[in-house]
Amino acid sequence: MKRRQLIKALKNVVGVKIMDNIIFLFLGGFCGILTGLLPGIHPNTLIPLSFVFLPFMGNNNFASFLIGMVITHYYINYIPSAFIGAPDDETAVSVVPLHNLTKKGKGFEGIFLCGLGGFIGILLSFVVLLIIISLNVDINQLFILFKPFIPYILILLVLLTVFFSDNKFWSIVIIILSSLLGYTVLYLKPPLENILTPLFTGLFAVPLLIENLKTNKICNQIITYPNINLSIIKSTIVGVIGGFFRIFLPAIGGAQINFFLGKLINEEDIENFLTSQGSIVMSNEVFSLLALLLIGTGRSGVAMTIKNLNINLDLTFIFQILLISIFGFIMLILLSKILLNIISKINYCIISIFLLIFCLIVVILLGYFSGHMFFFLLVFIVSIIIGMLCVKTKTNMSYLMCVLVLPTVLYYLIR
Repeated sequence: MKRRQLIKALKNVVGVKIMDNIIFLFLGGFCGILTGLLPGIHPNTLIPLSFVFLPFMGNNNFASFLIGMVITHYYINYIPSAFIGAPDDETAVSVVPLHNLTKKGKGFEGIFLCGLGGFIGILLSFVVLLIIISLNVDINQLFILFKPFIPYILILLVLLTVFFSDNKFWSIVIIILSSLLGYTVLYLKPPLENILTPLFTGLFAVPLLIENLKTNKICNQIITYPNINLSIIKSTIVGVIGGFFRIFLPAIGGAQINFFLGKLINEEDIENFLTSQGSIVMSNEVFSLLALLLIGTGRSGVAMTIKNLNINLDLTFIFQILLISIFGFIMLILLSKILLNIISKINYCIISIFLLIFCLIVVILLGYFSGHMFFFLLVFIVSIIIGMLCVKTKTNMSYLMCVLVLPTVLYYLIR
C-alpha cells in the first residue's frame, strides 16, 4: 500500500503519468528504423497498413506506436541520405551536403550534426511550447493575420534565391520545370495518396543513385565528432523558428520550410547548415504533433491520425516524444557507425543498382495499390529527367523543392 502511495506521489511531483504503453512507443521506434533505412518508404505509407493492429493495441497504444515510428524515422533517414543519396521528402534539402561529406570520408560527422540539430531542436520546441502557454498566445489568430501574406512571401523568397544564385539560368530552368511538375501532379487535381514517393524518389534519390554507378568504392569513412560552438546553437534556433511555422501553415510542410531557411543559412557552411536542417525537420514534426495540444488539430499525416483516434492528450504525450527522441538519436549514432564499416567494404555500384531496383518496385507497388500505376510511373520518369538535368548542370538540388512551392502559392492565392 505504501508503495502505491509513493508511486502516486511521484506522479504528482513529476507531472507525468507512468506509461503503460512504452513498449508500443519503442515498437514504433524499431519500425521507424526500418522505414528510415529504406529509400522511398515513409511512415505515412505504413499508416494504412498499421491500422490492422489497432484492435490489438488500443487507441492510446497505437498513438504511442505512431509517435515512436515517425520521430525515429526522421532521425534514421539521414543514413541513406548520407551514404546513398536517397532522402525522404523532408530531408531532401540536406542530401547533397551529406552525400558530399561522405565522399570526403566525413559521412558520420554530417549525420551526427543532423541528429544533434534534431535533438536540440526538439528540446527547444518544448521551450517554445512553454512560452506559448505562459503568454497565452492565440495561434489561430496569428494564422488569420499571417495567411493573406503567405503566397507573396513565398514568391519573394523564390526570387531572392534566384538573385543570389551563381547559376541563374539553370536555376530558373529547374525552378520552372519542377514548379510545372508540382502544378500538374499536386494542384490540378487532388493529389493521390503517396504520390510524393515517386515525386521525391525521382527528383532526388534516383539521379544521385545513377551518379553513384560510376563509383565502385567510397573512401574510408573516419568517425570524428565536430566541434560544437555557439554558431551551431544559433543555427538550431533558426531551425526551430522555421519549424514553429508548421503549426499555423497547414499547406506548408517541412520540405518548403527547409528549402527557404536553407537559403538564409549559408549552404557552404556545412556544419551550421546541416545542424539547422536537422533542427527544422525534427521541430517541424514535433510542432505538427504539438498542434494537437495548441489548436486541436494536427499538421502531418501522423498527427491527423492521432487526432482521429479521439484520445485525451496530456503531459505523457510530450514525455513520449522526448523519450523516443533520445532513442532515435542514440540509434542514429550506433547504426551509422556500423554501416560505416560495412558500406566501405561493399561494391558501391552494386548497392546503387539494388536500390534503383528497389525504388522502382516501391513506386510500382504504390501505384498498383492506388489504382493509378501508369500515372505513378509517369510522374517517376518525369521527376528523374528533371532531377538528372539538375545534376548534370550542377545546379543546386534544393531548387527542385519548388515542386511544392508553386502548388502552395496557388492554394493560398486562389482559395
